[in-house]
Amino acid sequence: MIFTATQDTLPPVPPAQRLDAAPSGLAETVELTAAHLDSHAHTVAVFERVLDGLVRQAHRARHPLAEALSTALGHRYPEEETEANRLTPVDVVVASLLWRVAGYSLKPEYVRRERGHEECAQGGLELVIKARVREIGYALRSGTPQPFLLATPTWDTGALEAAELVERLVEYRRLGVRPGPADFGQALLRVRRDDPAAPAAAAAAERLGTSEGDRLAAWLGPDGEPGTPRRRVVMPDPGAHRAWSRTGAAVPQVAFLSGERPALRWEFPDAFQWLNRPHEGFTQCYHWAGGHAVRASVLPEDRDTQASWLLPGVTLAATVGDHGGAWMLPHLALLGGPAGTGLHSAIAAGLGGRYPDGRRPAVEALLVLAGRGELDAPLLGRELASMVTLGTVKPNRLADAARTAAAAGAYATVWAVLAEVLPALLPSVRGAGEVLAVAAECVERSGASGPAPAEVAAAAARTGSSRLVSEARRLTSALSGR
Repeated sequence: MIFTATQDTLPPVPPAQRLDAAPSGLAETVELTAAHLDSHAHTVAVFERVLDGLVRQAHRARHPLAEALSTALGHRYPEEETEANRLTPVDVVVASLLWRVAGYSLKPEYVRRERGHEECAQGGLELVIKARVREIGYALRSGTPQPFLLATPTWDTGALEAAELVERLVEYRRLGVRPGPADFGQALLRVRRDDPAAPAAAAAAERLGTSEGDRLAAWLGPDGEPGTPRRRVVMPDPGAHRAWSRTGAAVPQVAFLSGERPALRWEFPDAFQWLNRPHEGFTQCYHWAGGHAVRASVLPEDRDTQASWLLPGVTLAATVGDHGGAWMLPHLALLGGPAGTGLHSAIAAGLGGRYPDGRRPAVEALLVLAGRGELDAPLLGRELASMVTLGTVKPNRLADAARTAAAAGAYATVWAVLAEVLPALLPSVRGAGEVLAVAAECVERSGASGPAPAEVAAAAARTGSSRLVSEARRLTSALSGR
């Protein structure tokens, strides 16, 4: 169905910020490292600058760096040797420089999941981070630190420009340095494939004549295509969340199996293999509690897959009443890669959160996608209609979320979404009148015009003065320009 409307006046979308260079001096490196370890707000920019700064400084002057770190941070490692799995990622690198971490625990075969969290998507992303920092620590312990890291992102989302990675590989070849498998694997996952300069970067990578150059060139082609999540409707186990003192609602829910990425089976370390296999996400886990931006930076160009993994937790906030669940959506909306069905479905579930503070992140994500011209309003509407039919999203909660988004200036956008939802609410679903009222206001404010959906026209033609009927008449009248 086609409607015409005035253009929305949307809130500005925060642009991605380019990372500052790694700290160049010894004092600055130690100071930034200490500040990161003392902070609870671990941003991608600071985390990556700390890692790259420590590696660069260790390559230039390892012993002065170790002495300075011992003075500033030695108190954090009271034991002579601590296993790496008991340390935070940056602590692993610092403790390796101070010989306070058990060397065997840095080996790739010791990078494994915690028991009981084998299917947790956030744990899978964390596994890649662990593999990379332990690879760094092992190189430091063995006295062969890299001159710099390949996977340090260009942008604070975690994205890496392909041309920049080519330049780093050129320098590695000049120095005769072999890339770390985990660091290079992470670099590939971060490369911006939709960059207009990517084809030229692929050609330059192929001319390097190295295996890493060939892999980068292939990754910028079909090998690097993200998998397509497969949508399905599932009936969850009502007791699936009992371990966390929550009982899951026994209503059908939309879920996605993440798509396979066959290229990950070739030459990627074991810690990356989980990303290749189909997964539905897992809510019986504590990993949602913090540090999400750093974990999300593992796959900064595949937000659709990450959103499909997040969906069970977002649905839980709608069906059980968690206050959290959707809080990660605005960040995912700012990442790269296709904004597909997985992301739109997660936003749809978030708009149906039980509490206003649980719905707010989904509204923000909707506005971000709309501001970037990436929102597929009919798709979002269809996902909402499906979830309303299943019982995941309640109409009154959707009406409140839609009203909030519209008030931010997205009247035309919200109407385009609700136009797809209304047929699922009519002829009579509890709360349909509230949704019709928001739709009518959006049409009036945006000047949208066009034929009313058949279900709305039928409701408007009914006798009586109920809210559903009166709001259907109001909407029909507004669409016809009366």
